Formats: sequence, C-alpha cells, structure tokens
Amino acid sequence: MAPFAETPIISLRDASSFEVSKEPDLLDGWWTSEYLFSLERRAIFSKTWVCIVHRSRFTKPGDYISLELAGFPVLIILGKDRIARAFHNVCRHRAYTITKKPIGSSLVLGCRYHGWSYDTMGNLVKAPQFDGIEGFNKSENGLFKIHTCTDRAGFIHINLDAGESLQAPSCEDLVGHAAEHDITAKSRWLTGWELCGAFNWKTIGASDRTGIGTPSPSSASASVMEFLLSVFRGPGFAVDGCHTFLADPTTVILVFPYSNIWATMTGLPVSASETTIRCDIFSRDGLSLPPATEEALKLYTASQAQALQHLYDVVKSIRPTEEPAQVSLLKEHLRLERLAGCEIFPGRREEGRSEGFCKAEKLCNELDKLAKGGSDGAYARTGCAQGGLEW
Repeated sequence: MAPFAETPIISLRDASSFEVSKEPDLLDGWWTSEYLFSLERRAIFSKTWVCIVHRSRFTKPGDYISLELAGFPVLIILGKDRIARAFHNVCRHRAYTITKKPIGSSLVLGCRYHGWSYDTMGNLVKAPQFDGIEGFNKSENGLFKIHTCTDRAGFIHINLDAGESLQAPSCEDLVGHAAEHDITAKSRWLTGWELCGAFNWKTIGASDRTGIGTPSPSSASASVMEFLLSVFRGPGFAVDGCHTFLADPTTVILVFPYSNIWATMTGLPVSASETTIRCDIFSRDGLSLPPATEEALKLYTASQAQALQHLYDVVKSIRPTEEPAQVSLLKEHLRLERLAGCEIFPGRREEGRSEGFCKAEKLCNELDKLAKGGSDGAYARTGCAQGGLEW
C-alpha cells in the first residue's frame, strides 16, 4: 500500500532519460561554498520533496506557519476543508510578503501593501482598485501553489517545482518509523521555537559514510549533556536512548523512550554557513507539557544545535572522502543547465498580465505617485510586460 493518505502526484517524466555527465568537482568547498549553496537552491530545494512539518501542527482552519526554505518564502495553511496546503508567501500584485508572522490563524490573509486578500485555499477574494476593471479575473490571480503531499503518518512534504506533474515523494521508511513509534496525524502539537545555527545544512545528515566520522563532544557540551541526563532521568521521561530518524533532507524526528512526547528539528538553510532550526514538540496522548519538561527540551535541542555547530567547525575544512548522495542531484542539474546554456530555476513562476490587470495596474501606479507626491515608487511599473518570480 502506498504511504499516502491522499492520491499521490504521478510524474510524467521518464527518470531513466536523465544521464549524469562529468561536471566540475563539487567536493571542494562542500561545506562552505556560497556558489555551491546557490546551486543547491536550484537543484535540491526548488525541485525535490522536503519533509517540512507535521499535520498536527495545524488544529483549526486558518492555522498557518510561514518560513523561509533556502531563501524561498513559504506559507502553509489549513483550509476550511481541513487540508493543509502550501503557497509562495508573496502577493500576486507586487510580490510583497503576505504574512511576516511565523505562526498565526486567520481565514483571510491580507497583503499590507495594497490590501489584496486571499482565503485559506489561496484564492484572491479582494483586490482594492482592481474590482470592476473589465478583463481583470480574480480566479487568475490567486497565490502561487506549492505541491503538497501529506503521508499516512501525518508528515507534510512540499516541492517548489513549478511543473504540473511530479513524482510523489518516497517516504516508506518514514511512515514505517512513525508506525513503529505510534506517531500518527492525531498527535497533538504542544509548543515550538526556533534556534539559529552557524553551520551548513548538510551537517544535519553528515555521518560516517562521508568518511568524516563524528567528533568527540567538547567539555562544555559534555557538561551540558550530563545536566540534561540528570533532568530527564525523572519518572516517565528519559533522553538517553532517544530514537532519531532523518526525514530527507533536513528534518530529524526524535522519539523519547518511556514517554508520549516526540519532537522534530527541521533545518531551514539560510546560507552556506547558516541554518535556522525549527523545533516542534508533540504528544501522542494530548496531555499538556509541564514547564520543567519544556525547559529541559529547550536545553536539549539547544545542545543538539551546539553539537551540529561543533561538527561543522570540525568538518568545514575537510573534503569528504566519499561522494555524498546530494552530488548526483547537483551534477544532473548542472548537466541540464549546460544543455540549456543558462541557469535553470525549477520553481520560477512566469506570469502574463491581462489587459484588465494592466489597466488596473496603471491606475494603481498613478495613485501611488499621488500618495508619494508624484515621485516614482520603488515598485512602480511603467508598462505591462511578461514577468517572472525567480524561485
């Protein structure tokens, strides 16, 4: 049986048609190169499936989270039909951010720039100064959708590829791990927070197969861990023996033994040497989280982030002795770019402008100039042309 609660997206692409050709050595600067990070944005984060959040993070229609994945602004919101959907977190009018809050709940999301508003399914419901303009169609100006799949365990996967037909993510191992530890879509989200990490996102998946090994913890890290172990050795909760599972490419699932609490730590790449970690804590039985346990979990996740940063400090000047799994994706994308003669942005959204949109936009520009004393605004357009958003 497929690991999806909903019908997966099937690819029309023949994967066998791709051949990996010889490309420049990508292992130099594997941990620190901004050029390589730029390539990863195009070859991985804008065209592959990413396990991003758990369905139980959303309780009622309108609940949403917003985040940046390798520089791509993403909005995930629960619709009135109780289906979680992902969108690019930018207004269709001037590409202004729809919501800057990391979490919230609203059945209508409004852009503060010109008041365009969208419902939980991404449909444009209000466009001041554009209403009544002949030829302007609200149905053609909804938020840009991001491919979204929810597996049977409740984990939500997104893919920013602008293509219409994509192959469903492979998550049999993830669903099996979740079933083994009784993780379901009926879990209850308890709390969450973010941490800033000074390390490359690939450090999260680094292991002995890279030829690097895991460095010994510093004395400071060891003392923190000893304290955490003493905190967690209370009745019914223990951190030693915690089960971990990596859900590609950057989400780590943690299951604590003898407890109904489990957690996720999701790495959100910022640059070649910076990663934001979003931590979410869940419960299988729906019970609340005692303050002492929450504080201990914050210390524990902070120690994990510290360990990743320490690992990065050790490996950033070391060239991997074995080829990491991501290299094949990078080489394949470089081959396609070489054939095309230019960089390829799989998530790019090309948008044509109708005559009605152009008329309304001209009016909007004139009103902007009046409001700014006749000066041209930073976002003003003088004409109507084909445009695109590069992600």
